[in-house]
Amino acid sequence: MIRIICFLSCIWHLASGIILIDPCYHTYDEAVQELDSIATLYPTITKLDTLGVSTQDSLPILAIKISDNPGIKEDEPSILYNGIHHAEELLSCEVSLFLLNDLVSKYSVDSAITYWINNTEIWIIPILNPEGHNVVMTGLDTIWRKDKRDNNNNGFFDLDSDGVDLNRNYDFNWEFGGSPDPTDEYYRGPYAFSENETRIIRDLTLENHFVFDICYHCVRTGQGELVYYPWRWGTQFSIDYPFIKKIADTLASKIINDAGNGTYVPIYGYATEGSARNWLYGICGTFAYTIEVSRSCYPPGNLVDSICIRNLAGAYYLLERTFGSSITGIITDSITNQPLVAEIRIIDYYDSTLAPRLSEPLYGRYHRILNPGTYSIQFLKNGYETISFGSVVVLPGIPKILNVKMKPLAIEEVQNSKFKIQNSKLTLYPNPFSKKTDIRWQIADSRLQNADRQPSAISNQLSVSLKIYDASGRLVRQWDYQTMRLSDQVVWHGDDDLGCPVPSGVYFVQLEAENYRQTANIILLR
Repeated sequence: MIRIICFLSCIWHLASGIILIDPCYHTYDEAVQELDSIATLYPTITKLDTLGVSTQDSLPILAIKISDNPGIKEDEPSILYNGIHHAEELLSCEVSLFLLNDLVSKYSVDSAITYWINNTEIWIIPILNPEGHNVVMTGLDTIWRKDKRDNNNNGFFDLDSDGVDLNRNYDFNWEFGGSPDPTDEYYRGPYAFSENETRIIRDLTLENHFVFDICYHCVRTGQGELVYYPWRWGTQFSIDYPFIKKIADTLASKIINDAGNGTYVPIYGYATEGSARNWLYGICGTFAYTIEVSRSCYPPGNLVDSICIRNLAGAYYLLERTFGSSITGIITDSITNQPLVAEIRIIDYYDSTLAPRLSEPLYGRYHRILNPGTYSIQFLKNGYETISFGSVVVLPGIPKILNVKMKPLAIEEVQNSKFKIQNSKLTLYPNPFSKKTDIRWQIADSRLQNADRQPSAISNQLSVSLKIYDASGRLVRQWDYQTMRLSDQVVWHGDDDLGCPVPSGVYFVQLEAENYRQTANIILLR
């Protein structure tokens, strides 16, 4: 009934010529036009990218990357800013666009901004939920929250039954957050990552390994001007609480409230929400913060610029903090010097229930944000010797550079076997992949010294196992062979042992032959 009254009220206002939303707020088309204009005006430091389309109306979801080399992936830390998870929270788009304009216009003018753009990769998504945003901006429902998924499959958009709350659709405690009722405005969706919009955030994060994220939100009811951080789970805070909380405190203190008599307030969020913030931190290790901007979703237009200006200080603090107290470095194979995806474990700040904190695959780069102090650190990878450092000193205000070369485990002669494995070759192509990838392996045997020797001449068989693990270490697919062949291949279609598709992400392909083991990483992008 409330929705019907709201709808009739909107029709009356539109018929009366009354503007429900202040024209200072960008429509979707206006935001797209502005992004295109900025990309045209600043081609050397921006790249406009269509990340995908919305779930129901197939509207392009745009992001802009800001960097001194925006067309390539550099060995630089990445940071993400995004707005309009929730359709009615119009101010979150305005803050995102204001931040974008301020960054590009001050490049080569402001020394700090110039440094950040030259040494980081900054991603901004002003409108993650364009179809819901259109519902609000057209006045159809000015308190609409969700996207427009056709929950009842009737082919029409129903205000009373359609849509998914995007910020309850992430695959981290999804089943505990939001509502299972499609008519509820907090409906979490039919399954985790059911929506194109949330998969866009997932895939972009897995590809870019963001150090920090700000999800801009606003409040219709309740208290605004808050900075939420991850998390409280039951009676426990997150394992990185000393680092995340300190940053949240400083971030909040940088943003002056609307009344001018104080600042934003830091507050923990709960882990059982299925939100972007919790998925980003729990699965990817990103220090993600939700900023509830101002005290309403769309305050009067004459206040918007002031609110945006005051929020710049928080956004810029995270860019500055990226180069503060932390450890960073590159992990490589000690023999081949090739980059490795390995786990970085801070002893005393390790939670086995979370996904391992990994280096990225292209350069082997890792970033761990810490407070000044002394830490014990381990670097771990299957098939490699674990490397431990007992007293790593992190100083105030600067990163500790710690490059690591990991040594493959010694090759062992297999007991009761004539095979002596000298080395192996594991190749994956394409990588990343979306539909299928070829996994090829070749094992060198010490007895095959001459070109005319054939594997078929070998009398005993070799046990070979090829396994694929997800980022949490869960086995998703396995092939086992008893073979005389020293080379072979399989085609992986991104499915598990039951034939069910697995989600986008980083996976680990592990080749085992008797006591020999080699691991390579692969990225699935759906």
